[in-house]
Amino acid sequence: MILVSAENKQDDQQTFVVEKEFRSVLLLDDKIHSEVDQWIRDNAKLTEKKSGVPVESLGEQIRIRLSKVEEAYVSFLAKYPKHVEARLAFGSFYSGLGKHDDAMGQWTEARDLEKQNPVPWNNIGKAYGQKGKISEAIRHFTKASELAPKQPLYYRNLAAMLFAYPDQAARYYLIDRSQVVPKVLLLFEKALILDPKNFTLATDTAMIYLATSPFKAKEAINAWNKALSLAPDIRSKEGVRIHLARIHARIGEPKVAQKLLLDVRDPNFNQLKEEILKKIDSLPSTNSTSQ
Repeated sequence: MILVSAENKQDDQQTFVVEKEFRSVLLLDDKIHSEVDQWIRDNAKLTEKKSGVPVESLGEQIRIRLSKVEEAYVSFLAKYPKHVEARLAFGSFYSGLGKHDDAMGQWTEARDLEKQNPVPWNNIGKAYGQKGKISEAIRHFTKASELAPKQPLYYRNLAAMLFAYPDQAARYYLIDRSQVVPKVLLLFEKALILDPKNFTLATDTAMIYLATSPFKAKEAINAWNKALSLAPDIRSKEGVRIHLARIHARIGEPKVAQKLLLDVRDPNFNQLKEEILKKIDSLPSTNSTSQ
């Protein structure tokens, strides 16, 4: 028992040392990225005054500074090659630089080290999507959602990929293209059940109803009303009302559409309002139903 306790204590101390070192790498990453962001902001202001550094020169300075972060990750992983969180963080660092192959290399290492961890599967899925390898993206997003069935993000990412690439999705699942949107809706609804207060997720779900064929007007209106109830500010509410007004105009309910538009006052929505009002004016029954 004494030997076991001593071994456990030694393991705990080693873990503490490793995690402390990893934390210092993350802090360096954050610190240097903050510095770089400030350089970019400062140079933008100076450029307005005709005294900024040329973009090429600033870019080279940024690359030199960020190389310190890369060196820190490389050094850490040389000592602790099986550190999954470091692999994930290093991959994200590369992804932020647009080095997608290097990012995938790190995430693949993380996935192979910890196959039940959904994060690398999700990250690799996004990378495959960016490379246009849709089947692999779908496969990885699906695996992430299976490993973490209570995480809405993975359902959302999978749904967005299927919706963006319906032909590839149909081939992947061996279904008709017309069956893709219903599948996407199921995934978004799963995500929304898990995160019912998420406004962005609610609007994403509502948007999918606009693509249903035949158009599910009642369900679309319900979905947008749910989004309206979650809208965090006035502008968001007005944006939702635009969508609702467009639906009511589409299904021949001009009075409801006009009433919704009365509550849209942000000038940024003026053009959209005008388009909907023109649609209402073109309805055969407008003159008789709106009086």
